[in-house]
Amino acid sequence: MSYVDLQTTLRDWAYEPEKISVRKILGTDGSVRIQMRVELGILQMEADGRPDDVHPHGCDSLLTYHQKQLARHEHRNGTLLGFGLTREECQELRQEASLIYRRFIAFFVLEEYGNVARDTSHSLGIFDLCRDHSLEPEDRVALEEFRSYVLMMEARGRAYQALEEGEPASALAHVNRGILAVKAHHEAFGQGELAPKSEEIRILRALGHELNDQVPQDSLIVTRKALRAAIEQERFEEAARLRDTINKRYKNQL
Repeated sequence: MSYVDLQTTLRDWAYEPEKISVRKILGTDGSVRIQMRVELGILQMEADGRPDDVHPHGCDSLLTYHQKQLARHEHRNGTLLGFGLTREECQELRQEASLIYRRFIAFFVLEEYGNVARDTSHSLGIFDLCRDHSLEPEDRVALEEFRSYVLMMEARGRAYQALEEGEPASALAHVNRGILAVKAHHEAFGQGELAPKSEEIRILRALGHELNDQVPQDSLIVTRKALRAAIEQERFEEAARLRDTINKRYKNQL
């Protein structure tokens, strides 16, 4: 077996500490791959499936494998009770989440927002599986500190994808859902008072303000947002008026 010195390649693509450097290449087999420049070299990832091109238990990912196992358990037993993930299985799932994290960051830099949404959804699937079915208490919470960040990235990915499709109202809806999801996560851990100060919510609100200027002011999403604000602030006459507007003007969109 012969080995190739990468020094020339690394010199041609200098590492920049303050920048996430990513590029797409065409592999020798014709497949598209993602490369990320890191301090001591280059990470290469598959664009589809697992980034490391591993097929655990013949599946495209560990998440898919365990979801199938969960479905089989429920089919055999009529309940999800009794299904559990061992410490080793949770560790393997966390490793897969780490691989997916690197790739959705790369896709965000490449502005491939549909793939960002796909990979963040995969990550959140792993988070949910470990939270709901780990046998060890520490494994149930091991990934939860990262949930707010992934929720934010999913919302941004879906919002920018909607913008590319010419749907600013849908983009704003994704941002608002992301904000609510981050708030709910904080509240689930008894940290509701920290949500308004979180960096994730700050970033999503800033994006929401940008999108507000692009959304027609008589759109359904804007009217629903105004209705929600009126109810929260106990302005019930205004809320009733907005509810009537939704029922009359947007009945075909409900």
